[in-house]
Parts: sequence; C-alpha cells; structure tokens
Amino acid sequence: MKKVIVIGSGFAGLSAASFMAKAGWDVTVLEKHDIPGGRARKLSEQGFTFDMGPSWYWMPDVFEHYFKQFGKKVSDYYELTRLDPSYRVYFNEGHFDIPANYEDLKKLFESIEKGSGEKLDAFLKEAEFKYDVGINKLVHKPGLSVTEFLSWDLAKGVFKLDVFTSIKKHISKHFKDPRLQQLMEFPVLFLGALPQDTPALYSLMNYADIKLGTWYPQKGMYAVVEGMYKLAEELGVKFRFNSNVTSISINNKKATKVIVNGGTDYDADVVIGGADYHHVESQLLPEDYRTYTEQY
Repeated sequence: MKKVIVIGSGFAGLSAASFMAKAGWDVTVLEKHDIPGGRARKLSEQGFTFDMGPSWYWMPDVFEHYFKQFGKKVSDYYELTRLDPSYRVYFNEGHFDIPANYEDLKKLFESIEKGSGEKLDAFLKEAEFKYDVGINKLVHKPGLSVTEFLSWDLAKGVFKLDVFTSIKKHISKHFKDPRLQQLMEFPVLFLGALPQDTPALYSLMNYADIKLGTWYPQKGMYAVVEGMYKLAEELGVKFRFNSNVTSISINNKKATKVIVNGGTDYDADVVIGGADYHHVESQLLPEDYRTYTEQY
C-alpha cells in the first residue's frame, strides 16, 4: 500500500487525509500541536474551553457535502443550531440585530432606506446564481485540468458572475445608505480583502450569510474539528501529535521523506502540505524546489 504523509491537521489536512484514506492509501498525519485542528484548535484551561480560531459557521451545505462523500451526515458528528438573530452589527451611532427570518430582515432594510427591501430581493437573486455556480460548478471540481471548467452553462453565465466589477460598486448600485453598504460589504473581509479590490462575484457570500444563515455547533467550533478527526480515524488515518515537521527531503525531484523534530524520519510516496503555504514553501522545502522567491 502506498504511503502518504500529510503535514498539519487543520481543516485542509483532515480533509486531505480522509480522501486519501478513502482512495486506499496508508495515511499518516503529522501535527506539531498535541491536538488536531491547526488554527481551529481549542484551549482548555482551569475548567474553561476557548475556540482558538473560527467563530462563524456559514455555508452548512458545504459541510454536508463533505461528510456525504463518506456516506455520513453532519448530524452523525455534531449538532447545529441556527442563530436568531444571526449577529449584531455596531455603528458609531448605535447597533442593530440581523434577524434570521428574511421577511424581518427586509423590514429592517426598509426602516433604514425606503425601497431597499425590493432591491435586496434583486440583489440576492443574482447572488444565489453566483453561489450555485461558484460552489457547484467551480469549488467542488477537483481542479486537475482547466477543461473541467469549460461548460456552456458557465460560458453563458460569465457576465452574470460580475467578475469585472468590484463588490463595492455592485453594492452601491443597490443601496445608498452607508450602513446598508457596510453591512453588505463586510462578508468579503473574511477573504482578507477590501471591497474595492474584490470582484462582485463574491456577493455569493451575502447569499450564504442572509439565506443560508449563521449557525452554531453545540460545544463550540471545535466540535467540527472533532467530527472531521473522528471520521479520519474511522477511515484508518494515523495521527502523530507533537510532531513538528522541520524539512521535506527531495530525491530525483520527488518528495520522499519528512523529517520531524529534527530527527525522526517518515518515508512517503507522496507528501501533502496542509500547513501554511508560506511555511511549507520557505521553511520545509529545499531552496531549489521552491516555487516562489523569498522576495516574492
């Protein structure tokens, strides 16, 4: 059986490990911390538990899609509750709660800017199309070849995707009140980008926010990690914690070995880097095999 080493047990590492195990590989995950989760790990101290990473659970359909690949459901591993209100937004002059019920949200919009409820309908109809295309026709593709993305449906809808307009301009066409504009712009901050630099395609995140809702996994966000970790173990994935990878050995242009804690060797037919890309690239790979320069 061929061996694969996965570096890091965050969401990406756990997912990669499970899919490789499902495909029949002998999978070992190396994690520098003493628990899985990476940036989504937890801190337990003096009877208290803190989530160390994500605090928003959006796009529940994506998580259902993930577990379905293994014949499972989200409810097999953790329980979700939809939050109502979804969240509270603060402005200099006060705050308001965002109701989970869509009709109540439209009333809130109307109370701030007359006519904005109807405009929200139109905005979200476009956003739903982008969400469907973005998730089902782009994200869920394996990304092995550009030909995967060549479809007539995608070609017909390319202008409806608004990839050539910024989301800031797109939102300002629908809403004039600065508070509504800020409310609709904020989800793209999760991408680590500014609204003026982000394509209007990402109004799909407004659809995820408003229509699909904000959820809470019972026992905290770490419940998601525990669910993915349990699934990986059920698939036969082996985990080695307190194992800090210090380098990847290359032989004949192939990654063949991973060095842990400066000493222990793990042989592998394939190495998957689930840690930060920059760390894997600039710290673990020999300089000759890096894709980007340090200056880049």
